[in-house]
Amino acid sequence: MTTRPRTTNLMTRRPGFIRANSVSRALAAVVDRWTLLILAAAFQGTKRFDGWRNGIGISSNILTSRLERLVALGCLQKAVVSDGKRRQEYRLTPMGADLYPTALMFWRFDRLWSHRRAMQPTTLTHAACGVAMTPVLVCSNCGAPVRARDVRYEDGPGAGLERMPSPRSSRRITAPSDEGARLHLLAGESIDHFGDRWTQQVLSTFFLGARRFDDIRTQCGVATNILADRLKLLVEHGTLQRRVCAVDPRHHEYVLTPKGMDLYPIILTLMKWGDRWLAGKSGPPLILHCTRCNHVLDAVVACDQCGGRLDPHDVSFRRG
Repeated sequence: MTTRPRTTNLMTRRPGFIRANSVSRALAAVVDRWTLLILAAAFQGTKRFDGWRNGIGISSNILTSRLERLVALGCLQKAVVSDGKRRQEYRLTPMGADLYPTALMFWRFDRLWSHRRAMQPTTLTHAACGVAMTPVLVCSNCGAPVRARDVRYEDGPGAGLERMPSPRSSRRITAPSDEGARLHLLAGESIDHFGDRWTQQVLSTFFLGARRFDDIRTQCGVATNILADRLKLLVEHGTLQRRVCAVDPRHHEYVLTPKGMDLYPIILTLMKWGDRWLAGKSGPPLILHCTRCNHVLDAVVACDQCGGRLDPHDVSFRRG
Protein backbone atom coordinates (compact mmCIF):
# COMPACT_ATOMS: atom_id res chain seq x y z
CA MET A 1 0.00 0.00 0.00
CA THR A 2 1.11 3.57 -0.49
CA THR A 3 3.05 5.35 2.21
CA ARG A 4 1.67 8.47 3.84
CA PRO A 5 2.76 11.88 2.56
CA ARG A 6 4.60 14.47 4.56
CA THR A 7 1.96 16.93 5.76
CA THR A 8 1.76 19.70 8.30
CA ASN A 9 -1.68 21.02 9.12
CA LEU A 10 -3.45 19.94 5.93
CA MET A 11 -5.82 17.67 7.82
CA THR A 12 -6.97 20.41 10.15
CA ARG A 13 -10.74 20.60 9.96
CA ARG A 14 -11.94 23.72 8.24
CA PRO A 15 -15.60 23.90 7.25
CA GLY A 16 -16.10 23.99 3.50
CA PHE A 17 -12.51 23.00 2.71
CA ILE A 18 -10.73 19.75 1.86
CA ARG A 19 -7.15 18.84 1.06
CA ALA A 20 -6.21 19.92 -2.48
CA ASN A 21 -6.63 16.86 -4.64
CA SER A 22 -6.51 16.42 -8.41
CA VAL A 23 -8.81 13.41 -8.16
CA SER A 24 -11.47 15.53 -6.47
CA ARG A 25 -11.20 18.16 -9.17
CA ALA A 26 -11.46 15.58 -11.95
CA LEU A 27 -14.44 13.88 -10.32
CA ALA A 28 -16.30 17.16 -9.92
CA ALA A 29 -15.61 18.06 -13.55
CA VAL A 30 -16.41 14.92 -15.53
CA VAL A 31 -17.63 12.07 -13.37
CA ASP A 32 -21.28 11.38 -13.59
CA ARG A 33 -22.75 8.39 -15.37
CA TRP A 34 -23.97 10.13 -18.52
CA THR A 35 -20.85 12.22 -19.00
CA LEU A 36 -18.67 9.09 -18.83
CA LEU A 37 -20.90 7.30 -21.33
CA ILE A 38 -20.80 10.30 -23.69
CA LEU A 39 -17.00 10.34 -23.56
CA ALA A 40 -16.82 6.56 -24.03
CA ALA A 41 -18.97 6.85 -27.17
CA ALA A 42 -16.81 9.75 -28.40
CA PHE A 43 -13.72 7.55 -28.14
CA GLN A 44 -15.55 5.05 -30.37
CA GLY A 45 -16.17 7.69 -33.03
CA THR A 46 -19.50 9.31 -32.06
CA LYS A 47 -19.58 12.99 -33.02
CA ARG A 48 -23.21 13.91 -33.61
CA PHE A 49 -26.18 14.48 -31.34
CA ASP A 50 -28.31 11.68 -32.80
CA GLY A 51 -25.40 9.28 -32.55
CA TRP A 52 -25.20 9.79 -28.79
CA ARG A 53 -28.95 9.87 -28.25
CA ASN A 54 -29.52 6.60 -30.06
CA GLY A 55 -26.21 5.01 -29.18
CA ILE A 56 -26.38 5.28 -25.40
CA GLY A 57 -30.13 5.67 -24.87
CA ILE A 58 -29.94 9.16 -23.36
CA SER A 59 -32.77 11.70 -23.39
CA SER A 60 -32.34 14.84 -25.49
CA ASN A 61 -32.44 17.29 -22.57
CA ILE A 62 -29.82 15.41 -20.53
CA LEU A 63 -27.61 15.01 -23.59
CA THR A 64 -27.85 18.71 -24.37
CA SER A 65 -26.83 19.73 -20.85
CA ARG A 66 -23.90 17.28 -20.73
CA LEU A 67 -22.59 18.33 -24.13
CA GLU A 68 -22.78 21.99 -23.14
CA ARG A 69 -20.90 21.21 -19.94
CA LEU A 70 -18.15 19.31 -21.81
CA VAL A 71 -17.79 22.16 -24.31
CA ALA A 72 -17.57 24.75 -21.51
CA LEU A 73 -14.99 22.64 -19.70
CA GLY A 74 -12.90 22.28 -22.85
CA CYS A 75 -13.23 18.53 -23.46
CA LEU A 76 -15.33 18.92 -26.61
CA GLN A 77 -15.51 21.60 -29.29
CA LYS A 78 -18.28 22.33 -31.76
CA ALA A 79 -17.68 22.17 -35.49
CA VAL A 80 -19.95 22.68 -38.51
CA VAL A 81 -19.51 20.11 -41.28
CA SER A 82 -20.80 20.62 -44.82
CA ASP A 83 -21.60 17.30 -46.49
CA GLY A 84 -24.52 18.45 -48.61
CA LYS A 85 -26.16 19.53 -45.37
CA ARG A 86 -24.74 21.75 -42.69
CA ARG A 87 -24.37 19.52 -39.64
CA GLN A 88 -22.99 20.25 -36.20
CA GLU A 89 -20.45 17.89 -34.72
CA TYR A 90 -18.74 17.69 -31.35
CA ARG A 91 -15.07 16.75 -31.50
CA LEU A 92 -12.72 15.71 -28.74
CA THR A 93 -10.12 18.30 -27.82
CA PRO A 94 -6.69 17.30 -26.47
CA MET A 95 -8.17 17.76 -22.99
CA GLY A 96 -11.02 15.39 -23.76
CA ALA A 97 -8.82 12.86 -25.55
CA ASP A 98 -6.58 12.78 -22.49
CA LEU A 99 -9.38 10.98 -20.61
CA TYR A 100 -8.97 7.92 -22.85
CA PRO A 101 -6.74 6.10 -20.31
CA THR A 102 -9.51 6.44 -17.72
CA ALA A 103 -12.05 4.96 -20.15
CA LEU A 104 -9.71 2.02 -20.79
CA MET A 105 -9.27 1.44 -17.07
CA PHE A 106 -13.06 1.35 -16.64
CA TRP A 107 -13.16 -1.27 -19.42
CA ARG A 108 -10.39 -3.27 -17.74
CA PHE A 109 -12.22 -3.26 -14.42
CA ASP A 110 -15.43 -4.44 -16.10
CA ARG A 111 -13.54 -7.18 -17.89
CA LEU A 112 -12.11 -8.46 -14.61
CA TRP A 113 -15.11 -8.08 -12.30
CA SER A 114 -18.41 -7.58 -14.12
CA HIS A 115 -20.82 -10.51 -14.30
CA ARG A 116 -22.60 -8.75 -17.15
CA ARG A 117 -19.43 -8.65 -19.22
CA ALA A 118 -18.96 -12.40 -18.75
CA MET A 119 -22.27 -12.89 -20.56
CA GLN A 120 -21.55 -10.22 -23.19
CA PRO A 121 -17.85 -10.58 -24.01
CA THR A 122 -16.04 -7.81 -25.82
CA THR A 123 -12.53 -7.49 -27.15
CA LEU A 124 -10.04 -4.71 -27.67
CA THR A 125 -7.49 -5.14 -30.45
CA HIS A 126 -4.26 -3.15 -30.64
CA ALA A 127 -3.44 -2.25 -34.25
CA ALA A 128 0.32 -2.35 -33.61
CA CYS A 129 0.35 -6.05 -32.75
CA GLY A 130 -3.00 -7.10 -34.19
CA VAL A 131 -4.14 -9.27 -31.30
CA ALA A 132 -6.80 -9.04 -28.61
CA MET A 133 -5.39 -7.41 -25.52
CA THR A 134 -6.16 -6.04 -22.08
CA PRO A 135 -4.92 -2.52 -21.33
CA VAL A 136 -2.63 -2.27 -18.32
CA LEU A 137 -1.34 0.76 -16.38
CA VAL A 138 2.47 0.75 -16.24
CA CYS A 139 5.34 2.96 -15.08
CA SER A 140 6.75 4.71 -18.15
CA ASN A 141 10.28 4.44 -16.74
CA CYS A 142 10.57 0.76 -15.73
CA GLY A 143 7.53 -0.72 -17.48
CA ALA A 144 6.25 -2.45 -14.35
CA PRO A 145 2.48 -2.63 -13.77
CA VAL A 146 1.39 0.10 -11.36
CA ARG A 147 -0.02 -1.26 -8.11
CA ALA A 148 -0.98 0.76 -5.05
CA ARG A 149 1.54 -1.00 -2.82
CA ASP A 150 4.36 -0.07 -5.21
CA VAL A 151 3.68 3.68 -5.09
CA ARG A 152 4.75 6.21 -2.49
CA TYR A 153 3.65 9.81 -2.45
CA GLU A 154 4.50 13.15 -0.91
CA ASP A 155 3.15 16.68 -0.95
CA GLY A 156 3.58 18.48 -4.25
CA PRO A 157 3.84 22.20 -5.01
CA GLY A 158 0.05 22.48 -5.10
CA ALA A 159 -0.51 20.96 -1.65
CA GLY A 160 -2.85 22.85 0.65
CA LEU A 161 -6.53 23.29 1.35
CA GLU A 162 -9.16 24.24 -1.20
CA ARG A 163 -12.89 24.79 -1.23
CA MET A 164 -15.05 21.74 -1.62
CA PRO A 165 -16.39 21.17 -5.15
CA SER A 166 -20.00 22.01 -5.89
CA PRO A 167 -22.35 19.29 -4.60
CA ARG A 168 -24.30 19.11 -7.88
CA SER A 169 -23.40 15.42 -8.36
CA SER A 170 -23.76 14.28 -4.78
CA ARG A 171 -27.03 12.39 -5.21
CA ARG A 172 -26.63 8.75 -6.22
CA ILE A 173 -29.07 7.80 -8.95
CA THR A 174 -30.16 4.26 -9.67
CA ALA A 175 -28.76 3.32 -13.07
CA PRO A 176 -31.35 3.24 -15.87
CA SER A 177 -31.82 0.11 -17.94
CA ASP A 178 -30.37 1.65 -21.13
CA GLU A 179 -33.24 0.28 -23.20
CA GLY A 180 -32.82 1.49 -26.75
CA ALA A 181 -29.04 1.88 -26.51
CA ARG A 182 -27.36 0.66 -29.69
CA LEU A 183 -23.67 0.91 -28.86
CA HIS A 184 -21.70 -1.76 -27.02
CA LEU A 185 -19.76 0.78 -25.04
CA LEU A 186 -16.13 0.94 -24.03
CA ALA A 187 -17.24 1.85 -20.49
CA GLY A 188 -19.83 -0.46 -18.97
CA GLU A 189 -21.26 -1.79 -15.72
CA SER A 190 -18.65 -0.21 -13.44
CA ILE A 191 -20.06 3.21 -14.34
CA ASP A 192 -23.39 2.10 -12.83
CA HIS A 193 -21.65 1.59 -9.47
CA PHE A 194 -18.93 4.25 -9.56
CA GLY A 195 -20.23 6.86 -11.97
CA ASP A 196 -20.91 9.53 -9.37
CA ARG A 197 -18.14 11.63 -7.95
CA TRP A 198 -18.81 10.93 -4.26
CA THR A 199 -18.36 7.18 -4.67
CA GLN A 200 -15.04 7.69 -6.42
CA GLN A 201 -14.10 10.41 -3.96
CA VAL A 202 -14.65 8.04 -1.03
CA LEU A 203 -12.67 5.31 -2.78
CA SER A 204 -9.71 7.60 -3.42
CA THR A 205 -9.23 8.23 0.31
CA PHE A 206 -8.47 4.55 0.90
CA PHE A 207 -5.43 4.78 -1.36
CA LEU A 208 -4.24 7.65 0.86
CA GLY A 209 -4.47 5.52 4.01
CA ALA A 210 -7.98 6.29 5.31
CA ARG A 211 -9.96 3.46 6.97
CA ARG A 212 -12.13 4.97 9.69
CA PHE A 213 -15.41 6.80 9.02
CA ASP A 214 -14.21 10.09 10.50
CA ASP A 215 -10.91 9.97 8.59
CA ILE A 216 -12.73 9.44 5.29
CA ARG A 217 -15.16 12.27 6.04
CA THR A 218 -12.32 14.65 6.91
CA GLN A 219 -10.38 13.89 3.74
CA CYS A 220 -13.22 14.24 1.23
CA GLY A 221 -15.59 16.59 3.08
CA VAL A 222 -18.66 14.47 2.39
CA ALA A 223 -21.80 14.73 4.52
CA THR A 224 -22.28 11.86 6.97
CA ASN A 225 -25.48 10.57 5.32
CA ILE A 226 -23.89 10.53 1.87
CA LEU A 227 -20.76 8.84 3.22
CA ALA A 228 -22.80 6.17 5.00
CA ASP A 229 -24.72 5.51 1.77
CA ARG A 230 -21.56 5.20 -0.37
CA LEU A 231 -19.80 2.94 2.14
CA LYS A 232 -22.86 0.69 2.27
CA LEU A 233 -22.94 0.58 -1.54
CA LEU A 234 -19.24 -0.29 -1.77
CA VAL A 235 -19.54 -3.06 0.80
CA GLU A 236 -22.58 -4.50 -1.01
CA HIS A 237 -20.66 -4.62 -4.27
CA GLY A 238 -17.64 -6.31 -2.72
CA THR A 239 -15.30 -3.34 -3.09
CA LEU A 240 -14.87 -2.73 0.64
CA GLN A 241 -14.96 -4.97 3.69
CA ARG A 242 -16.19 -3.70 7.05
CA ARG A 243 -14.39 -5.20 10.04
CA VAL A 244 -13.46 -4.56 13.64
CA CYS A 245 -10.69 -1.99 13.89
CA ALA A 246 -7.33 -3.67 14.51
CA VAL A 247 -6.09 -0.77 16.66
CA ASP A 248 -9.26 -0.12 18.67
CA PRO A 249 -11.77 -3.02 18.78
CA ARG A 250 -14.49 -0.64 20.01
CA HIS A 251 -14.71 0.76 16.48
CA HIS A 252 -15.00 -0.52 12.94
CA GLU A 253 -12.91 0.22 9.88
CA TYR A 254 -13.20 -0.34 6.14
CA VAL A 255 -10.53 -1.99 3.99
CA LEU A 256 -10.24 -2.51 0.25
CA THR A 257 -10.93 -5.99 -1.08
CA PRO A 258 -8.97 -7.34 -4.11
CA LYS A 259 -11.80 -5.97 -6.26
CA GLY A 260 -11.40 -2.58 -4.60
CA MET A 261 -7.65 -2.59 -5.17
CA ASP A 262 -8.27 -3.07 -8.88
CA LEU A 263 -9.94 0.36 -8.93
CA TYR A 264 -6.58 2.00 -8.31
CA PRO A 265 -5.80 2.46 -12.04
CA ILE A 266 -9.06 4.40 -12.51
CA ILE A 267 -8.21 6.69 -9.59
CA LEU A 268 -4.65 7.15 -10.81
CA THR A 269 -5.58 8.06 -14.38
CA LEU A 270 -8.09 10.60 -13.07
CA MET A 271 -5.36 12.08 -10.86
CA LYS A 272 -2.97 12.37 -13.80
CA TRP A 273 -5.65 14.06 -15.90
CA GLY A 274 -6.49 16.46 -13.07
CA ASP A 275 -2.79 17.26 -12.54
CA ARG A 276 -2.41 18.18 -16.21
CA TRP A 277 -5.62 20.10 -16.86
CA LEU A 278 -6.99 21.33 -13.52
CA ALA A 279 -4.03 21.95 -11.20
CA GLY A 280 -3.29 25.45 -12.51
CA LYS A 281 -0.13 27.40 -11.83
CA SER A 282 0.28 25.94 -8.35
CA GLY A 283 1.08 22.51 -9.75
CA PRO A 284 0.06 19.01 -8.62
CA PRO A 285 -0.97 18.55 -4.97
CA LEU A 286 0.77 15.17 -4.77
CA ILE A 287 3.95 13.76 -6.29
CA LEU A 288 3.98 10.00 -6.83
CA HIS A 289 7.05 7.77 -6.95
CA CYS A 290 7.40 4.24 -8.31
CA THR A 291 9.15 2.25 -5.56
CA ARG A 292 10.42 -0.30 -8.08
CA CYS A 293 12.62 2.17 -9.95
CA ASN A 294 12.61 5.12 -7.50
CA HIS A 295 11.58 7.58 -10.22
CA VAL A 296 8.72 10.06 -10.21
CA LEU A 297 5.80 8.03 -11.49
CA ASP A 298 4.42 8.73 -14.94
CA ALA A 299 1.69 6.11 -15.33
CA VAL A 300 0.75 5.24 -18.92
CA VAL A 301 -1.72 2.75 -20.41
CA ALA A 302 -0.10 0.04 -22.50
CA CYS A 303 -0.99 -3.12 -24.41
CA ASP A 304 -0.37 -6.20 -22.27
CA GLN A 305 0.77 -8.13 -25.37
CA CYS A 306 3.36 -5.87 -27.03
CA GLY A 307 3.87 -3.16 -24.39
CA GLY A 308 2.99 -0.34 -26.79
CA ARG A 309 1.17 2.73 -25.49
CA LEU A 310 -2.48 3.02 -26.45
CA ASP A 311 -4.48 5.82 -28.03
CA PRO A 312 -7.99 5.79 -29.56
CA HIS A 313 -6.70 5.59 -33.15
CA ASP A 314 -4.77 2.37 -32.46
CA VAL A 315 -7.48 0.40 -30.64
CA SER A 316 -10.56 -1.24 -32.12
CA PHE A 317 -13.46 -2.34 -29.94
CA ARG A 318 -16.08 -4.92 -30.80
CA ARG A 319 -18.45 -7.36 -29.22
CA GLY A 320 -17.13 -10.92 -29.39
